[in-house]
This record gives sequence, structure tokens and C-alpha cells, in this order.
Amino acid sequence: MTKNIRLTILALTVLTVFFCSSCSSRIQKYPLLKPSPTYTLKHSAVLSIEKKRIPLRGMLHYEPQYKQAKVVILSDMGMKLLIAEIKADGTGYHSKPLFISPFLRAIPNFYAECMRCIYKIYLAPEKDKSDQLTLTESGIVHIGNLNFAKHIIIKNNQKNYTLELFLNSGEQMEP
Repeated sequence: MTKNIRLTILALTVLTVFFCSSCSSRIQKYPLLKPSPTYTLKHSAVLSIEKKRIPLRGMLHYEPQYKQAKVVILSDMGMKLLIAEIKADGTGYHSKPLFISPFLRAIPNFYAECMRCIYKIYLAPEKDKSDQLTLTESGIVHIGNLNFAKHIIIKNNQKNYTLELFLNSGEQMEP
């Protein structure tokens, strides 16, 4: 009988070790990453090319944690002109046009300069903010956890344009 008890204890020990080890290997705890908030910003703007002034409106869906944004640009009458995505990395930025109106295609380098301005304002690290674009910011609007410039003037004397942005409203969207 002692032999049966020993075998039973050994079997129970083996089974206990087996079940405990198999259960513990399946239960893994991963640290929960708190998703970052995103921001929706609505702007009005005036693009001045030489002596022509083009009023614009725009909306930016900005994800600072991922250094990316989606932009929609409309004419002052609400006609869709441009939809694009832009993402910054250590080498600069990459953009993807989702829609460009024929009107904007007629303006040389409009898309490239638009993406460059968004990069400079929202996505560029501080060290990358010096180039041919002159950026002047005034006023601060606190939205959620971040501060945004109320009024921004971007000048590119080399390409002879000025973009003036006015932040009309914005909101922080929790994930």
C-alpha cells in the first residue's frame, strides 16, 4: 500500500506540475500602452502667390504620437481641393495624395509645398525647422494636452508665396 500511495503522490505531483506549467505559460501579461489622443484642427487660410490671393479652408486630423496627419483642403465655397496623408520619420516626411483637384494641379508645386508646410508646422522636430520657409507664429490656443498657434504665417521668398493660417477651432479626440 505504501507503494501505491507513493505512486499516487508522484502522479499527482507530475500532473500538478504539468497543469501549473501549462497554465502559466499561457497567461502572459503585457503592459498596456495608453493610446495617445488625436486632434482635429479646423483652419481658414489665405494663399498669396505673387499678387493673387486664394482663400482656403482646411481640416487636419493630427496624431502626434505617430507623427502623422491627414489633411483636407477646401475652397472658400466648400469645394474639395486636396486630401492627403503625411507621416514624418527620422529622414523627413512621406506623403500620399488621396485626391488632388484639377484646379490645384494647375498650380506648380502646390501639393509638395502644402505637405512641406504641414511638416514644418506639425511634424518636424525642432532641429529640422530651419529651411527656406520662414515661419511666424502668434497667439496660443490650448486644446486638450497641447498648445497650438492661433495665427501662422509661412513665407517662401524663393518660390514667391505666402500662406497665412488661422486656427478657428480644434478638439482633442480620445482613442
